[in-house]
Amino acid sequence: MQEKSLIKKNILKYLDFKGVSKYKFYQETGITRGVLDQNNGMSEENTAKFLAYYNDVATDWLLLGRGEMLKNSNKNAILSPESSKKIPLYDTSTIGGTNELMANMEGVAYPSEYIDTGDWFREATAAIRHYGDSMIEYPPGSILALKEVIERQLIIWGKDYVIETNEYRLTKCVQKGMDSEHIAAYSSNTERHPDGRLKHEPVDIHWSDIRRIYLVLGYVVKNNGGTILYSN
Repeated sequence: MQEKSLIKKNILKYLDFKGVSKYKFYQETGITRGVLDQNNGMSEENTAKFLAYYNDVATDWLLLGRGEMLKNSNKNAILSPESSKKIPLYDTSTIGGTNELMANMEGVAYPSEYIDTGDWFREATAAIRHYGDSMIEYPPGSILALKEVIERQLIIWGKDYVIETNEYRLTKCVQKGMDSEHIAAYSSNTERHPDGRLKHEPVDIHWSDIRRIYLVLGYVVKNNGGTILYSN
């Protein structure tokens, strides 16, 4: 018999810790009743809804079981980089993207920490967590080093970008869209369903819907032994 996913088990631990009933959980998040009782995985859409409402939960703990359950509550602490080689890491997340195109859009005003990228990503302006499997080059839980693109005519087709709209944030390879008013967002995971259709089909996004767009310079994997950097 299939067991509950780690995410569901952690959600139940969080609700128990907070003293929140399942009834209140479903009412507050809008998630369909009974989902937590099903012995299967938690969809990315429902995970995003949970993280959006209960935004004190640490994403790494929820998805991977790493670290503490709650984020650092001291958001008023002044965090400053020790050198210009450090960039702010914001404790929000991006996903590779699914048909639902959902991601946690509850950003935070202060960086949770500064990470040292040495000489690898001197142009980086920020960093963010990445989850999902549609962009196979980025391990789930890795940290993407980003550079915000202000002048959109400087977009380089065929490069990876984090695209942020009012509804979702996702990482994709960007190409020209169906017309001059759209861009096409492609996944590097070309896995297919039995009927031959792509599991991660390309998506056309209207330029006017894009709030911010960031070039992915590379990614960072942090472990107990330190930080490992990978450049694109």
